[in-house]
Amino acid sequence: MKVSIQDIVELLNCKVLYQGDKDYVIGVLASGLMSDVLTTDMEEILLVTGLTTPQVVRTADMVEANAILLTNGKNVPEDTVKLANELKITLLWTSYYNFEACVLLGKLFPVERKNGF
Repeated sequence: MKVSIQDIVELLNCKVLYQGDKDYVIGVLASGLMSDVLTTDMEEILLVTGLTTPQVVRTADMVEANAILLTNGKNVPEDTVKLANELKITLLWTSYYNFEACVLLGKLFPVERKNGF
C-alpha cells in the first residue's frame, strides 16, 4: 500500500528538510541501530529514527528507503541534509518522540501480523 509523503508530513507536522525524488513509501521501519536497518529486505520504506548523523542517510540509501523521518526534535547537522540532497532521499523532521511518531503512523499503515503471531 502506497502512502504519500505529504500525508506523513501533515500527520506529524513535519518540516521537509529535503524533498527527494520519491513522493511515497510502502512501509515503515523504526530503529536507533543502523545495523538492524541493514538486515531488512523491505524497500521503498520510511526510516524512522532519533539519530541525525549522515550515517542514517547512507544506511537509508543502502536499503533503498524512499524517505527518512528524524524524530525527537533534535538539531540536524547540515552535512546530513547535504547528503540527503546528494542521494535524493526525502528527509523529514518532527518534534514527536520516536514512539509517538510510530503510534501516529499506525493510522496510515495498518499492522498485518505474519505467520499467525
